Amino acid sequence: MTVAVAQVLVDALALYFGCGCVFAAVFLWRWVGALDPAAAHATLAFRMLVLPGVATFWPLFVVRVMYR
Repeated sequence: MTVAVAQVLVDALALYFGCGCVFAAVFLWRWVGALDPAAAHATLAFRMLVLPGVATFWPLFVVRVMYR
């Protein structure tokens, strides 16, 4: 693997997780209660706990938000 290929992979992952973090923040602030009534009154600690998972699997949550 060349340095250029490695740089492209790192940049792609950074972009993916950057988009995921932005989406996760908005999702946990606005839409989590609409998709899961049990999480509507969740504490800040719960939201911070699930933030890494939402940021990782953000494309799946985008689909759920679009088709709710």
